[in-house]
Amino acid sequence: MGRFAISLAAVIGGSLVLLFGFLVYVLFASGDASYWEGDIAAFERRDISNPPEKGAVLFIGGRDVRHWDTLAADMEPLHVLNRGFGGARMAHLTHYASRIIKPYEPSLIVVLAGDADLADVRGRRPEDVLARAQIFLAAIRAHEIKAPVLFVSIPPAPMRMSRWPGVNRTNSLFAGLAAEHEGVEYLDVTPGLFEEGEELRSELFRWDGMSFSEEGYDYLTRQLKPAIKDILKEKNIRRKKSPGGEGRRHDTSDNRETGG
Repeated sequence: MGRFAISLAAVIGGSLVLLFGFLVYVLFASGDASYWEGDIAAFERRDISNPPEKGAVLFIGGRDVRHWDTLAADMEPLHVLNRGFGGARMAHLTHYASRIIKPYEPSLIVVLAGDADLADVRGRRPEDVLARAQIFLAAIRAHEIKAPVLFVSIPPAPMRMSRWPGVNRTNSLFAGLAAEHEGVEYLDVTPGLFEEGEELRSELFRWDGMSFSEEGYDYLTRQLKPAIKDILKEKNIRRKKSPGGEGRRHDTSDNRETGG
């Protein structure tokens, strides 16, 4: 009996070591753009069998976009395309821009990213995320992608509230980036995610404490759809007139939600 218990403990211990090693590998490997090659290839295969219409509003990013299964229905009558993958970092969006942005000739690029950068095991500062966002913008313009870009604020998450100061700082940098660049917008969706007592509204998040729930995506839809329509309307107006103007910050603080 003693030998059996020792053997069982050894097997369990060895399995835990292997599992821990695998998780560490995934954490480091997922930081490399090539880790997501399979996801990108899957998009390309899907495009061959069912080519998407050009000129859609393109959503790119990581978990928050990838899990948005109802995006097309939520954004009707807007024509949208979901190209969220894995735990995409800002640099990954840059790396794959020629494959998941340029072919679609989007009318608008909506970016929900940055949280995975800040959660990187190597450690990333808000200023690092800003630098990567600047590189992303330069890269898509180099690809002659002229669509306006809307950066959506990185949301807080119940399981990562210790990182909220860094997230909040990054959002401020995104807002500044939009103010400095023509064709770049910023939408702050964070105010309505909090209760009056500055506690997060738990019904807006799934059990894992990191992903949006169905109610959370409903909330995002109510914030994003009007902003997108506004940007597209302005884009059409500018197309008819001489180019000009600066990026603007869209703030939803006066549109704070009180229910789920």
